Amino acid sequence: MKLVIPPRSLGGRPVVIKSQVPIKFMKRDRLNHHNPQLRQVACTVSAAALMLGVSSAATVGFHFQCDYCSAASYSGAVVTASAFGVGVNAWESLTQMETGYGCAAGYYTLNQTVNTSPSDPGLNPLPNGSITVTWSAYTANVSGFGGYDRSGPHYTFGGPNARPGNEQVYWGFLRDGVNFGPGSSGGDNNQPGYSIDLVGLKTLFTNTPFAIQLIASADSMQYLTNAFVIDATAGTTQSVVYASTPPVSDSGDTAWVRGPGGGLSTASGALNTDHVQIIGNRAAHVAGKTTGYNFASTISGFIVTDKPVVSMPPNSVLAIGGDSIALSAYAVGVPPLAYQWRHNGAPISGATTTTLALNNVTLATAGSYDLVVTNNYGMDVSSPATVTLDTIATTAGSNYVLDSNPNAAQHAGLNLGATWLASSADSSGLTRTGVMSFSASATNQIVVPNDTNFNANAGTVMFWMRSAGVADPAGNPVALFDRSGADGLQILMNPDGTLQAQAVSQASKAVATNPENDNHWHHVAVTFDQTAGSMAVYVDGVSISAVGGLTWNWPANQQIELGTSHNSFQSYDGLLADVRFYNQVLSDAQIASVYSTSALANASALILRLNFQTAPVDGVTLQWQAKDVILQTSDSAQGPYVDAPEVTSPYDAATQQAQKFYRYRGHTPRTVVSNPFLM
Repeated sequence: MKLVIPPRSLGGRPVVIKSQVPIKFMKRDRLNHHNPQLRQVACTVSAAALMLGVSSAATVGFHFQCDYCSAASYSGAVVTASAFGVGVNAWESLTQMETGYGCAAGYYTLNQTVNTSPSDPGLNPLPNGSITVTWSAYTANVSGFGGYDRSGPHYTFGGPNARPGNEQVYWGFLRDGVNFGPGSSGGDNNQPGYSIDLVGLKTLFTNTPFAIQLIASADSMQYLTNAFVIDATAGTTQSVVYASTPPVSDSGDTAWVRGPGGGLSTASGALNTDHVQIIGNRAAHVAGKTTGYNFASTISGFIVTDKPVVSMPPNSVLAIGGDSIALSAYAVGVPPLAYQWRHNGAPISGATTTTLALNNVTLATAGSYDLVVTNNYGMDVSSPATVTLDTIATTAGSNYVLDSNPNAAQHAGLNLGATWLASSADSSGLTRTGVMSFSASATNQIVVPNDTNFNANAGTVMFWMRSAGVADPAGNPVALFDRSGADGLQILMNPDGTLQAQAVSQASKAVATNPENDNHWHHVAVTFDQTAGSMAVYVDGVSISAVGGLTWNWPANQQIELGTSHNSFQSYDGLLADVRFYNQVLSDAQIASVYSTSALANASALILRLNFQTAPVDGVTLQWQAKDVILQTSDSAQGPYVDAPEVTSPYDAATQQAQKFYRYRGHTPRTVVSNPFLM
């Protein structure tokens, strides 16, 4: 091992001291003879070695575990990953304190000594020194708080090892003696709060002061009250605060707001003492969901360090061009601390505070950002935050079926596994050219992305079909055509081979009672008129069934699905050909002419025609992340651009002979805060 003493320590020249044998200290076990439930175990702290009287920088984290007697799966939470900027080998997971649930409740006092030779699970060796930790509380408990980097309401409830690192530290905590717990009445315990004593700190920090930051979680809180870090030797007290904690989700069972929560305190100033006490301010709550409050005073762990530790790094953010971004971080260490933000590893001029403002961002803003923090005893670099600028990304594919509609805008369909056939003839000699074959076992589907052109209040849907039956004769109907959300149109084949058309929100259905599962080609048409409240089914050019009294509207942002539905229908086993969508009700004669001659009928009303005359072609999937934008399309880069207001990401488009350009509009610039709960 070698240590480098800073130049200013010895006349401006750096001095390197090498040693192979660290000085060892005997561990001290400290018994509490007044508490028969005390568990005496040894504990160690990971820190830098003490060499020839020169102390290197040191960091150690202490974590309180909970023995949940009535639920063993909730017990414990040994830290198995870096947490709050402290490496896994520098965390001390102290012995478990009981909850009073399934075991005796009481005001527990536990004691461990941390040294160079730990024997207890969860402890890591200290290269030098010996620190005795004594802690007391009216039982411990566990919290479902997931940390600052989770979205609200910050529940995890995945157990003590749901996500290694921060959540393991947050999982167990010492109670505050007020909020709930064993023996509480109406949410009150009226017991003493927690108390922690650390003795022997100067055997670790021999030549340096140190600073302390607290970590708290709770199962019952609205806010966290302040706590006190006391230099017991000098008799001085510092108050640290939990300045900004995430809002909790109210459990609703008390006259005040309460729920799982937690957070990080501010750091203490420099301490240079052998004996430190940590106590919480008295917890308190006052009735009133809006005018009352619920202050908790719990603790789940704490960090002691001389060198800087970035305990709250900046979070990654997504922004859109023109937005502003506020990156922020927090570090604990002996002051003064110096800060330097970096972009892709390069220092940013003038960015020397705990926050970094990025205004009117562009693609050049994107990249990796981190914060370097230094003091007289060392340095630390935060984990990086990635700033991503949203763009319309494209993914190529070769599974798009083209719209052959000659008049209106093209609406290509995305083919998800259906097989193209150049032609298919049935046993009666009827041949269809341009066919897609669907397999129920593979849940094949063709999807046409939503477009407002499909929102006609009157129209006709038609296609050719050939099927020998359904995969499950005892199951649900098969989806042939589905465009529905809370409402919409569905064309189905029942297990007995009969067809039905229905508006989703209506009880009435137009049912064609002649089975069409004879493996012959059949032409199916469904007309609808939302204003008149009518719907009719045609098979092979003839009107078979009609219903009235319907009142419905197309759902917003709903795609057309062929062969497989997002609703609970069976997938289709069979063939489809010449799928059409008109924005008018076709007459009996027009439908008959389509059946007999494949005429376009009313070409000006034709919105979509998938006649599958060619195999699926190359295409692209457009994808973006912004939620408040409208996709636009144009035939040239200069425009004009036309809104596609009901299109959502991802959006599938086929590559055609005519080029297409896409952009989005409508985003209102905003400020994206990477860490909204930073003190």
